[in-house]
Amino acid sequence: MGIFDKIKKFATGASTANVVITSINGGEPDKATVAISDTSVRGHMRVTAQQDCTMLAMKYDVMLKTQSDDGHWSSISTGTSKILERRDMKTGDVFEHDWILNGIDIETYLRNQSFTDFEAVRSNPKVKLIVRCTADVEGSPFDPDAEVEVNIGRNAAGPCKIETTVVEGNPASIASFPVTDSVCKGTVVVTAKSGCVLTATRYELWLEMNTPTGPVETLCAKDQHPEIKAEGLAGMSVSFGGTNITFPHAMTQGEKATQTWSIRSIDLTGVLAANGFANPRDAVDNPAVKFIVRTFADVENGGVSSGRTEVKLV
Repeated sequence: MGIFDKIKKFATGASTANVVITSINGGEPDKATVAISDTSVRGHMRVTAQQDCTMLAMKYDVMLKTQSDDGHWSSISTGTSKILERRDMKTGDVFEHDWILNGIDIETYLRNQSFTDFEAVRSNPKVKLIVRCTADVEGSPFDPDAEVEVNIGRNAAGPCKIETTVVEGNPASIASFPVTDSVCKGTVVVTAKSGCVLTATRYELWLEMNTPTGPVETLCAKDQHPEIKAEGLAGMSVSFGGTNITFPHAMTQGEKATQTWSIRSIDLTGVLAANGFANPRDAVDNPAVKFIVRTFADVENGGVSSGRTEVKLV
């Protein structure tokens, strides 16, 4: 094939494949909501080959679009992830793909553009939140993609941002957890939105299930730092990313604190069995079952900040 034939063949990404976003956060894409304080978004995409081609990867972005006074629109990715998924596709082949994007930070990008009234942002026609899914096609300079504008949800109150960055030794965006394992390990990063005193970090593991009798949310295990061994015990030393510090921990605006954690005695098998999943492996790749890591940062005289991350069961 000559160079001009190649240019003609790949003139547009749409000529190689069609990408459709079929759901966001478990609902219809055009009715989905992503809150300013959310740190993760999940969804489903469908790729249909318009001609023989090779898919190399799937990419997902949450884009913040803002309009200037002169009418110009600019966009920036508040979070992105890419999963390698090489597959040869024939014309008409369809590929269905569930995705999870962790680590988004809408609030920071809004603040960087001088938006501080987050409630006003939700109805501001000059601010849009876009979810984009892209199929990386081998040899194509223009990869096919799809975009959906989502509703902007309220910013959850909290003096800090707490984000799960690592689960079971992998980045949270691609992490997985064996359904029969009894120990789960991870890392959180707490970022102070303003000067505050961090008094504890807490971690909970949940199963969210759609059962024949309705939706069920069950707490499976939990832990916290500092460990509470006796009433009134203060000033315990714990590890923050290998550095021993003492709670309470004073933080300045923008300062980050990293904490590793490990939760033991997890029994997902028992929880699943009690809710109609007799074989725990029935929960793997099952959209009716979600494994969730919920994290909390307790701040002295400032309330609690929370984070939520969905982890793939294997």
